[in-house]
Amino acid sequence: MKQIPRILAIVVLFVLYGFTRPSDISNADKEDLAEGFNFEKSVLYQPSNIKPVYIHQVHPQYKKIDAWISLVGAAVNVTDFDGDKLPNDIIHVDPRYNLVLISPAKGTGDRFKPIELMPKQLPYNPESMPPSGTLTDDFNQDGKIDIMVNYLGRSPIIFYQSDNGFIEAELNPTLEKWFTTTSTIADLDGDGHNDIFIGNYFPDGARLYEKDATDKDQVMQHSFSRGDNGAVNRIFLWAGIKDGKAIFKESMDWRNGLEFNNDWTLAVAAADLNGDMLPEVYVANDFAPDKLLLNKSTPGHLVFKELKGKKGFMSIRSSILGRDSFKGMGVDFGDMNGDGLLDIYVSNIADNFALHESHYAFINTGDIAGMEQGIAPFVNESEKLGLSRSSWGWEAKLCDFNNDGVLEAIQATGFRKGKIDRWPELQELATGHDEFIANPENWPKINDGDDISGHSHIPFFVKHKSGKYFDVAANIDIDEYQATRGIATADIEHDGKLDFVSAAQWQDSKLYHNTGNTNNTFLGLRLMNPLRPEMTDVVIDPKDETYPEKYAVGAKAVVTLKDGKKLVGYVDGGNGHTGKRSSEIHFGLGNINVNQVQNVELSWRKSNGLVASTKVQLKPGWHTVSLPY
Repeated sequence: MKQIPRILAIVVLFVLYGFTRPSDISNADKEDLAEGFNFEKSVLYQPSNIKPVYIHQVHPQYKKIDAWISLVGAAVNVTDFDGDKLPNDIIHVDPRYNLVLISPAKGTGDRFKPIELMPKQLPYNPESMPPSGTLTDDFNQDGKIDIMVNYLGRSPIIFYQSDNGFIEAELNPTLEKWFTTTSTIADLDGDGHNDIFIGNYFPDGARLYEKDATDKDQVMQHSFSRGDNGAVNRIFLWAGIKDGKAIFKESMDWRNGLEFNNDWTLAVAAADLNGDMLPEVYVANDFAPDKLLLNKSTPGHLVFKELKGKKGFMSIRSSILGRDSFKGMGVDFGDMNGDGLLDIYVSNIADNFALHESHYAFINTGDIAGMEQGIAPFVNESEKLGLSRSSWGWEAKLCDFNNDGVLEAIQATGFRKGKIDRWPELQELATGHDEFIANPENWPKINDGDDISGHSHIPFFVKHKSGKYFDVAANIDIDEYQATRGIATADIEHDGKLDFVSAAQWQDSKLYHNTGNTNNTFLGLRLMNPLRPEMTDVVIDPKDETYPEKYAVGAKAVVTLKDGKKLVGYVDGGNGHTGKRSSEIHFGLGNINVNQVQNVELSWRKSNGLVASTKVQLKPGWHTVSLPY
């Protein structure tokens, strides 16, 4: 009888080992799974007259960890900058040059000369205020794409596109020292106009990149799991247009009633999860639990309610939405199991022989009623789906690259490539007292040449017939080691195949042009709001395309297939870390006839705040649908 406890312990260990050890399939099976996927790689535009740097200057107190302080900034955005009705223009931030670079995607023609975007009219120092990402929208509704640039050291600037170049304007009327790592656009208050969510990281007012500073009050996070001494996240509500510029006013009370302290936010995503056409917001936080916010707002007045997953007897706390302690780095919405509901894919740190937490695949249970009681209707199934591990994760994106109707999952990964592994010292630091961690002088040396998860590749997860995802990056030759941050997707040529672009930190950023072979068909939607009040009818593929229009951010499309299966998509306003996909909707339809008409239900919000919907029938291919605004 005395042996029973020991036997039980051994059994428990074997059971736990069975749950935690990674499973795999043969390389031959991976080759079969990778069949049809292929990408041609090309390096993004780089200026030839500027010497690159490979680390930022920093405040003296951060000198011993300047490689850590230089951890973010690479970003990419794919959009229709030149107005040719195609998302074939790339806006990327290359930290090596402290520049925002705008150029045509390779192979799409020399439609304009590359632009090196930098403030000329407003206060700016590229060394102490490096750019960290962009959002694109027609902010002033004149029919041209404008660019909002985030910075690490100042509040964002909107660059309005005009016939005479760019006109610069502060998003925030008073210049402030923010460290913005992410942002997105969505109609958060339901008034029919786009608002802006700003996700910040280091505390407001920090002097991160001021090399000549003499003060010693700089801080790091005071915990690796409950850090609440970071920055203030901001929401700016649209308040009209004046003198050709959009007016945005910061909401000062949107955090009322929430468990918000000062978060270290790295990613944000907004999408309607309960069918009321008000976008819920997922905030991915480093060093603290992520937050899912139920949107109960009315025009001009933001109200959010925090949702948390249910904790059962066998639940692992760290895998429950809103109760986790992992390092939220990237987030995306997409239907991962084909039930017509949006799920949530979240990147954390899950690196072998380093820090093995877990990525998340929060699967939607459909319990909308429970949301009113504060329950997040999501269960983490990342281990079951094979998506729990890869490396140090950043961007997370769900896309259908072969049009079979099943989403692939890709990630930006890696921290910094070097020769000396600093993971042991970093793990030792993580066991320290919170206030010890908060002092940067107590951190181990992390400088140029040091390695932290530097030998990583972009994982390309494809779903197997078993229902589990497997990484086939090596089988399609995209497994080179690189430290990436943002990933943006778009059908750049409108050939029906999604391409993607990766933004690398201190390395070359790349375009991955989809040249794969597939017999599957697709449906692509450009959902646009015409900016003329006399246009009151839904128009499919309008012949007159000379009128000004803007992307209908937040509009939703549901495709009902012949077998009853539903596909769901929405116009994305910039969700994720620093990779911004094009504001178009792409559905893979599988192997069906190219003339088979699809039933599509469209929902959107008009400029008066009212929700509108319509049902249309569309053949496979690309379509522009004009939704009266």
